[in-house]
Amino acid sequence: MKRALVVTALALVAACRPPSTVGVKPQLVPPTGDQDFGVVPVLNQKSLDIPILNVGRGDLELKSVTLKDPGIFTLVSAPSTIVAGETANVVVKFVPLKEQDYSDTLVLESNDEANPIIEVKLLGKGSTRALMQVDPMVLDFGRVAECSSVVKTFTITNKGTADLIVEELSFTDGSSPAFAFVGSSKTPAIVKFKDPNGLPGKIQLTVKFTVAAGSMGAAMGSIKIRGTDPDNREVLLMLKGDVNRAPVPVIAPLGNGAPGLTVTLDGSGSSDPDADNPITFKWTMRSKPLSSDTDFLAATSAMTSMRLDPLVPGAYEVQLDVTDALGVKNCQPARATVVATPAQKLLVEMFWDNAKTDIDLHVLRTPTSKLGMAPDDAYYANPAPEWGQIGANDDPIFIRDALTGYGPELFGYVNPIDTTYRLVAEFANEHLDPNPKSKVTVRIYLYGVVKGEFTRTLEKAGNRWIIADVAWPSGDITAQP
Repeated sequence: MKRALVVTALALVAACRPPSTVGVKPQLVPPTGDQDFGVVPVLNQKSLDIPILNVGRGDLELKSVTLKDPGIFTLVSAPSTIVAGETANVVVKFVPLKEQDYSDTLVLESNDEANPIIEVKLLGKGSTRALMQVDPMVLDFGRVAECSSVVKTFTITNKGTADLIVEELSFTDGSSPAFAFVGSSKTPAIVKFKDPNGLPGKIQLTVKFTVAAGSMGAAMGSIKIRGTDPDNREVLLMLKGDVNRAPVPVIAPLGNGAPGLTVTLDGSGSSDPDADNPITFKWTMRSKPLSSDTDFLAATSAMTSMRLDPLVPGAYEVQLDVTDALGVKNCQPARATVVATPAQKLLVEMFWDNAKTDIDLHVLRTPTSKLGMAPDDAYYANPAPEWGQIGANDDPIFIRDALTGYGPELFGYVNPIDTTYRLVAEFANEHLDPNPKSKVTVRIYLYGVVKGEFTRTLEKAGNRWIIADVAWPSGDITAQP
């Protein structure tokens, strides 16, 4: 009985012992045979994944991964640990410099006790090459007008036996910022050694030369073109351009104006800083009072004149452009304004935005005067009412009546009598317009200056708008609700 108990106890002790660690080791299995990169064009690159297998039961530690003769072959990446039963890659890059055969040795040092150092033979062949040709070698933009730009193109042709990789396209330090690429200049760019048509491959790039306002003198620069032509790695394309300064237009001061006045326009002070004479002239009207009638006597002369509308007050803005003998136009036109100041101390102008409708202006002698009742209502049917002393120059004039076409209608009073005048707009006629709505604007001039402007939309014929009251001689303007 005691013997059986001893045997059982020994068995239990044996069962509690830890398992044996014998055989838990890494084992490196290198790739089979030489690692051949094959044929690679000169200065092109090819990467190869070289598999390293760990068939052992422990982790494989790569203590070092090196090349015996680095330069043509370059180590890109390598694992530090390979888990048992796994495969990891060592990545090597091959860039041949010439058309010839190359070889090197990859050395792996690990914690594999049986094979601590393994060598792998690397092979590769440089064959075929790119040949880069840039045409032209100089981009001369010549004289370019101020405030304009000119573009020119150059071509990169590959006359080799392998694709050309353009690795860099950039302006060199010190190049004028007036030069810029048009379109993509992204690199790397590939120029095939042969296009589908069988001719040498090529790409075309465009450069723009922009002359900003105020630029003077010559602009210089160059473009660095770097590619995989082994005998012509870098090319400098020269850039140059000059500035044709723009002529400068000048308008002599216009002074004061009045309705019916003839105004002289003098542009003879204009000049060209480069003396590219003669210069030519072009006068244009930028803006004028609504429905005013005026034009230039000679729109292409250095000096001309224009007659301001005899009835309509307001501002006339003229513009002068000049062009030199080489066809260069000014960067900025010259502009000037003359104001036709009416002789009337009180002047009322009304216009609207619908060409078909008819809106009538009424100026009542007092706020209590009746619309359409002579002599207290000055309007188209009573254009010259007797409001002052008989024979004195103290009566108003309804200057202009417009039946259609935006107006304006004008009421003028040279020497107003002392009272409070009421202004009224009446929608007189729709002229069968299916959309008769009209936005009406009324301006009140006191001594030639706009002192009040009012706007309202009248929906249909028969609508009336009491605009404002004007007190004289104070000139106080009171808008009506």
